[in-house]
Amino acid sequence: MKNKTALFALVAVAGLTAAGTAWVYPQLPAVVVTHWNVRGAPNGTMSRAWGAWLPMGLMVGLAALLWVVPYIDPRRQNYAAFRKVYNLFVVGMVVFLAYVQALSLAWNLGYHLPLAQMLAPALGGVFLAVGRLLQAARPNWFVGIRTPWTLSSPSVWRKTHRVGVWVFFLAGVVMFAGAMWEPALWVSVGLVGMGSLAVVVYSWAAYERERRSAPPPSRDI
Repeated sequence: MKNKTALFALVAVAGLTAAGTAWVYPQLPAVVVTHWNVRGAPNGTMSRAWGAWLPMGLMVGLAALLWVVPYIDPRRQNYAAFRKVYNLFVVGMVVFLAYVQALSLAWNLGYHLPLAQMLAPALGGVFLAVGRLLQAARPNWFVGIRTPWTLSSPSVWRKTHRVGVWVFFLAGVVMFAGAMWEPALWVSVGLVGMGSLAVVVYSWAAYERERRSAPPPSRDI
């Protein structure tokens, strides 16, 4: 996705979400539910103003931060190789947050939807999007699996990200099943947690193998 298209999409999604929030705002109760457990039962509330508009502020803040990142990264030149994928990821994240906002507003308007089942496919899409971004990312300081070892070696970066891609792809596929089978939600989250730790360890091991196999530095006589 080109920069201008992505920027237009971000403004459009944020604008439509803000307009929808303002439209239903008078119909919301004075205290709104803002948090649910994995079974979809409410377990957190806020005042109407905070509950309706704080998510909008977080959405705009995240979009702005992600948009600025490629311009402030010391390795900004590497973004050219994956900027289209990165832009698509940023837009996808904002669309996901807009979807979450829509579900939250609908629930507080009296439409008690099965939130866990409705969020599962969207979260699965987020995990798949992360996997695709890892697949495309080139060494930089903000995006990807950034460990001391991946940032020290381009080949370790590539090897580690190939492993990370499969972790998130698998977690995404399992998360889709959460729409019909609740335990899949926990399995998917567990895969991301354990897989992320395993990927960090793998990056260290790959770097150590590379270091040991490297020829010793030549000595001038």
